[in-house]
Amino acid sequence: MAILGILLFFCLSSVVTSQSQVLNIRDNGKICSQWFNAQPGVSVSFTQNRECISAVSFESQNGKSRLCCQGMPLTTPSANFPRECGRQKYQPHKTRIIGGFHANANSWPWQILLRGTNNQCGGALIDQQHVLTAAHCLKFPVQAQDYKVYIGAHAIDKPMYMEQEIVAKQIWAHELYNDKTLVNDIAIIRLSKPVQISDTVNFICLPGSEVGTAVNQTVWVSGWGRTAHLGDQSPILKQTWLHTMGNRCNTYGTASFNQEKQICAGRYTKDSSTCQGDSGGPLMFESSNGQWFINGVVSYGSTTCGTEGNPGVYTRVKYYLPWIESKLKAA
Repeated sequence: MAILGILLFFCLSSVVTSQSQVLNIRDNGKICSQWFNAQPGVSVSFTQNRECISAVSFESQNGKSRLCCQGMPLTTPSANFPRECGRQKYQPHKTRIIGGFHANANSWPWQILLRGTNNQCGGALIDQQHVLTAAHCLKFPVQAQDYKVYIGAHAIDKPMYMEQEIVAKQIWAHELYNDKTLVNDIAIIRLSKPVQISDTVNFICLPGSEVGTAVNQTVWVSGWGRTAHLGDQSPILKQTWLHTMGNRCNTYGTASFNQEKQICAGRYTKDSSTCQGDSGGPLMFESSNGQWFINGVVSYGSTTCGTEGNPGVYTRVKYYLPWIESKLKAA
């Protein structure tokens, strides 16, 4: 049962109104509400979060306030889980976003949800403080503080109690990104603080020799994109497997496929592909030892996603490794 409390009156005069806050943001071990303006004569109520293990109290910063409590620890601490890229404790379904299956919770522990001022995309953790995503997910000129990254998310239609929410500190879109041809559709987000690695959060490996891009190689994608052409976005993380298809990709609108910089992947039957809302998410390959690599970033495809003969186009990560490394080392 939800517990509703009134925490404080901001003055001794008659209360003129009240506001309700929800504690659903994970921040450095605490669970907090959004920052809000404290108004004289206004009472603040809140719904008790079941993950709180301490009393709720006020915090103030730069003229704004929020409510916080100490949260339950994030499942298994990193000391009890190996810090090796591309490994997960909870294994994914090895069955086959449109036509896909709901993913096992936390089976893609590097998958992130990116939210801007009016859009939503995917992405992947590539170390404790950097996310790889698509440049077309960004609004130019880019204002890093407008973007939040959610790590460990699964069901995004429910309050996020155990997930980590981190604001972007710096964002690099590729300097030669072209929004007409969608060439160089890649971006890196530096988070304002490192993520907490646990049994539900880890980062994926950048591609090495096991890149898995030969024709008909099995690769995987995951995301919260639309579940059908013109359909609603999925509230639950979904996944599907695809085949790499060489230079089979068609030209969609003004975008032209460049096999050196892009990967073409899809199914030879309909109803399995990425769609709107999956953008920026990872195209993944599993090596023979069970380690996962990010081969591509969801870029673009047919407007009628999921139709037979219309594979998707993914930015080829291996081509951009020197660019990625330069940004990771940037001050």
